[in-house]
Amino acid sequence: MTAADPRVPYGRRAGDRAPMKIGIVGAGAMGSLHARVVSESPQARLYAVIDPDVARATAIAEKIGCLASDDLEVAARCDAVIVATPTGTHRDVALPLLEAGTPLLIEKPLADDYQAVVEIVKQSEACGVPIQCGFVERFNPVVTVASEILEGSAVHLVGIRHSPPNVRATSSVVGDLLIHDIDLAVHFAGGAEPEGIVATTWRPAPGAVSEIADCTIRFSNGMVATLSSSRASQRKIRSLVVSNADVLVDLDLLRQNATVYRHVRHEQAGATYRAETVIDIPFVRQTGEPLALQFDNFMSLVRGVLDPDVERRRVLPAHEILSRIEEQ
Repeated sequence: MTAADPRVPYGRRAGDRAPMKIGIVGAGAMGSLHARVVSESPQARLYAVIDPDVARATAIAEKIGCLASDDLEVAARCDAVIVATPTGTHRDVALPLLEAGTPLLIEKPLADDYQAVVEIVKQSEACGVPIQCGFVERFNPVVTVASEILEGSAVHLVGIRHSPPNVRATSSVVGDLLIHDIDLAVHFAGGAEPEGIVATTWRPAPGAVSEIADCTIRFSNGMVATLSSSRASQRKIRSLVVSNADVLVDLDLLRQNATVYRHVRHEQAGATYRAETVIDIPFVRQTGEPLALQFDNFMSLVRGVLDPDVERRRVLPAHEILSRIEEQ
């Protein structure tokens, strides 16, 4: 692959509002979801779906009316690319595309080990090409509501992300599910550094990947995050409770609703406990599907509306914590 023309940012003129030509590498479940989002976006058109199994790529491409290929060179013809291949392949897909000057939205985690994550981020910086990681919960509207209500960093965060077994999963539950709440914890910690991490995992058999992982993270500003993830549950839960000294916000990330609690007073009257609490149900403005909002953010990066250096810095903290959990 050849490097992009340095006179043309990311192969497009800054301010060019014509629809972007998008490629998707990976024709699995996430690749299919991204293909739908791109095909529905007025900012883009899906140019190609690329997968080593060209039949899988064709199954998606024929529904939308775009090219199907098993050749990664095709992706370099695009204005930007979404990488939705298995995590272990991300590095080998990303590095040559970045060298070719192609902006990338890479599904989480960015790579299967922290050194590879750092290598991808450094390559992005060296080539002057934007990258974004698929932290889709950042674009969940209830996360925005909680951030506005708390007005600053939290002191306590409790996250539960449980799912029934996923027979297609090949990576650990830490990189598959827990990383989302790790990223949200970093967000609500307001940029504070993780100082202490205690984690435990469960594997169904020796040598298998972990299917349950719980951890507690203490941040330098004092915030404590307690996170639980499971792919061995009987129900799907996406719960986040975030609080400071004045308010507690209870979020259902799946149903996208929020409940706000403000304690007034309590008393013990004999054998009875009484509490007075103000409960608010805030209006959650539904601005769009989180995956589509994530794609819009990526388009803003590619067009130069957002700062790619800021996005690069936001990639690393959750991956660093993930690697420390995997080592325990």
